[in-house]
Amino acid sequence: ICGGITNRLYRLTWQDKSVLLRIYGEHTEVFIDRDVDNGTPCVSRLPISCVYWVVETFAELSRRGFAPMYHGRFRNGRIEGWVDGVPLEPHQMGDPKLLPLIATEVGKMHAMDMKFPTTPCLWKKIHVFEELASLVRFDDPLKQKALASLRLKQIQQRVQWAQTILPSAQNGHGKQLLETFRGSPIAKLAAAFLQESVFSHNDMLSGNVLYNPSWSKVQVIDYEYGGYNYRGYDFANHFCEHCGLDMNLNAYPSQPKQVRTVQFYKAYLAAASPALLHSLTQDHHLDEFVAALHDAGNLYALASHLFWGLWAVVQASNSTIEFDFLEYARVRLEAFDVHADMFGAKPHSVE
Repeated sequence: ICGGITNRLYRLTWQDKSVLLRIYGEHTEVFIDRDVDNGTPCVSRLPISCVYWVVETFAELSRRGFAPMYHGRFRNGRIEGWVDGVPLEPHQMGDPKLLPLIATEVGKMHAMDMKFPTTPCLWKKIHVFEELASLVRFDDPLKQKALASLRLKQIQQRVQWAQTILPSAQNGHGKQLLETFRGSPIAKLAAAFLQESVFSHNDMLSGNVLYNPSWSKVQVIDYEYGGYNYRGYDFANHFCEHCGLDMNLNAYPSQPKQVRTVQFYKAYLAAASPALLHSLTQDHHLDEFVAALHDAGNLYALASHLFWGLWAVVQASNSTIEFDFLEYARVRLEAFDVHADMFGAKPHSVE
């Protein structure tokens, strides 16, 4: 089956029954704790001193009816129920018919109370990838040249800076940022809403959203990077995926009053926080709140670019899947600079 760029997927059929066989990509245990992914939390096998929680478990979401059926696991993969849907293409995620369906599923996930540590996992994961990326070397001179062109030392500076403008442990996960916040009360409410730690997918690309025209919903799949995270990160990361693997930033929903932006957030609020939606609507503050969500939420795209840029460097050294991970690292890290300029956030210190 044509799928993502991490695992190999197969459809197994017998008579009128089908299941999905997922074979994990080689060496993905370097940065995904498969015991946690399959439902058994443990100390990570990462080659650094760190307990690496991939909080989300496929088995738990399956029991809750959110994920496909979980049939079982084996050493380097698992067996899931077959879902008779087709993965979306990046351009479809902004479709007026599909976008609210996606937002609804994101909202349902964010509203879940999962019995796992709720500290946002964003920066811990980025630091893991950052350290692993610093160890990458290639015998192939062309690959080594491509790696050198990424200037990972400068990327480390960008990681340090991003933790000062986005919620992180350095600022009390956003509390100190709110104390110095300049803006209307509604804008501050939106900023606080984005900072909240919620159970997040963290990899909501088009290929992880299945749809069948006969359905009244979409099916979200692949929760390997799931875990508690800042709400704003899951939003911005998803919007970055509108740009596809080639990172066509023209596809990023950049205007707060764009129909798809408003449509997404309203559908999301209806699923994740109906009481807040009702209050904002009653007080005629909904439009202002949505615009503020969009403006403040854009900055989280910078963290998304750092996360996946560094991830791609690690993948380039470990994966056997045919994909140019170093090129993907390049476009994600370049997108960081473009978006930093676009959102008025890039300081001279990271030039």
